[in-house]
Amino acid sequence: MSNSSQENAMTEIALAIAMGFFSVMVLTAISMGVSAPKTPEKQSASVSTAILAQNSASAGAGTASKLTKKDVLVVYDGKQYRDRSLNALDFATLKNAERVVLAVTPNLSMSAAMQAQKGLPANKIVITTLDPNWNRVLQQKTNAR
Repeated sequence: MSNSSQENAMTEIALAIAMGFFSVMVLTAISMGVSAPKTPEKQSASVSTAILAQNSASAGAGTASKLTKKDVLVVYDGKQYRDRSLNALDFATLKNAERVVLAVTPNLSMSAAMQAQKGLPANKIVITTLDPNWNRVLQQKTNAR
């Protein structure tokens, strides 16, 4: 009789440990997938910060963790591709680029950003959003026309 109570106790302990691990797994999955609501200023990251974050995340995968001179910044405002000076993009500049950083306006939808990515003749494209300063300058440039 005492033998069965010991087995029940071990079963209960094993079940408690399994439930603990499962709870930790669920909490981890939720915390990684859900973020707190952000204000518009905090929601858009600067281009350089996003690039560096992308590089650090992919550094473990064997890619370089620094920006190179062959990286090309492309700004997309929802209508037109632009270079880092916010002039119309010459697609020939993308020919020798190791990586293209496509910076889109924060209010651009995900599907529009994916369509913009497909419109670029490059193999490795990193998509990020424009920070408020870039966005303000882009608005001034497009409204000046």
